[in-house]
Amino acid sequence: MSEAAPIGALPIGELIHSLAQRTSTPGGGAAAAIAAALGCSAEAMAARYTDGPKHALVSAAAANLATLLDAAAADCLRLATADADSYAAVRAAKASKDANTIAQAERQAAQVPADLLAACALHARTLAAFAPDCNRWLLSDVQVGVHLLAGAGRAAMRTLAVNNPDAEMLAGARTHVAALAEAEAALD
Repeated sequence: MSEAAPIGALPIGELIHSLAQRTSTPGGGAAAAIAAALGCSAEAMAARYTDGPKHALVSAAAANLATLLDAAAADCLRLATADADSYAAVRAAKASKDANTIAQAERQAAQVPADLLAACALHARTLAAFAPDCNRWLLSDVQVGVHLLAGAGRAAMRTLAVNNPDAEMLAGARTHVAALAEAEAALD
């Protein structure tokens, strides 16, 4: 965990101000994770409104989905902080000029956006599947959430790419990007 406050603990205005500064962190990886957290939260709200007699057949599943998405949003915020921490570790490793230390730090830094991308793909697919059962008055919130997750996932792919991922990690990431496109297309 970083010495500074976790990114999820910052007021939104302070976070936006921090992102705009000429500092190395938080940066694009943290911004992607924050967008994913917002997407999960919008979806959790939509799932919570999918209740009552009109939605009796799906309300229990929707309530479970809301709980899952609450945890996913918290995990995305954790990844935002982890992104900042891992980038700081890469910078420190590069200052050491030790090739093994640099390689290890880059592997750890690549894992953060890889994890975020995987989470975005998982939740976007789940939400696209939930859309037909969602309270129709909240369908636009489902769409917003899926698009936020898709954008966050694509941004995570860019962050991953600059961290020298191995071929296996890159192949998995491409699969997740394709899943994001499918989730968005399913909403059309």
